Amino acid sequence: MAELGVGELFRRALAEGSEEARERLARALLEDLEGGLQEVAKRVGGEVVPDTVVVRTALEVAVAAMAYARGSGRRLRVIAPSEPVPGWGPLNTLLSAMEENGLVEVYRLQLIASTRPTARDIARRVAKIARGISAKVVDVSDAPPYVVAGLHAGGVRTLTVLVDLGYMAVFQKFGFY
Repeated sequence: MAELGVGELFRRALAEGSEEARERLARALLEDLEGGLQEVAKRVGGEVVPDTVVVRTALEVAVAAMAYARGSGRRLRVIAPSEPVPGWGPLNTLLSAMEENGLVEVYRLQLIASTRPTARDIARRVAKIARGISAKVVDVSDAPPYVVAGLHAGGVRTLTVLVDLGYMAVFQKFGFY
């Protein structure tokens, strides 16, 4: 297979959602982070730019938000899992590199409910973080329902989801009123 560009790898990761596609995208971005983000930015648009992203494994959502928000001059905030989640390897690798370069602020907490912590515990922690970082627009494409409830309790009223249109990805907003 011919060497694919970052833009095409992004499109495939978004369409497939597989760990292999995400791994290829992460490797390509690690080789040239700035150039890769510029390439992805050409394929991302939408109604609003998220200032915070909640992700469990969906590397492409964090990359899209980072690429789309680059021109705003502020760092993207990412709420990511602190405990291992199946398929989180590519996301962790890329978030570490982005954090070292000062492109993102990463907040880690357990995002999978179990007997301890329960969904209620996670929602409370998410609400506390959302209030603390003053999140206004949060992408919840890869967030479980109890995290969305925690964001609402934390004062977030505008949420986005990343929608794959095939030729590009767009952030579509919805909100609580």
